[in-house]
Amino acid sequence: MLAGYVAVNLEKEAENLVQSMHKGDLCGSVHLARLIEADTRGVFQPFADALAARIQDHLGRWAELGETDPHITLEDEVYHLLKAASIDWDGAPCSGRPGEEA
Repeated sequence: MLAGYVAVNLEKEAENLVQSMHKGDLCGSVHLARLIEADTRGVFQPFADALAARIQDHLGRWAELGETDPHITLEDEVYHLLKAASIDWDGAPCSGRPGEEA
């Protein structure tokens, strides 16, 4: 094993994530974090792009509304941004802005 590298059993982490979701286990996202950490081929990059687009939209909106501390507002809305990005992302990345593909 390489120094600083932790081997991740992808199948087990995915199974544990699904079980956590079924149980409503709020600590279950550790499995998603492990899957993302193990992503060496950029599988999650399209979703990250969609999330970045949603964050950029929100920050722009907050600036227009005169929000004085968008980072605090962002902390309150990260989960909602994740859900919005998952809805926007239609599984066909690389053909335009995530969620607005041509």
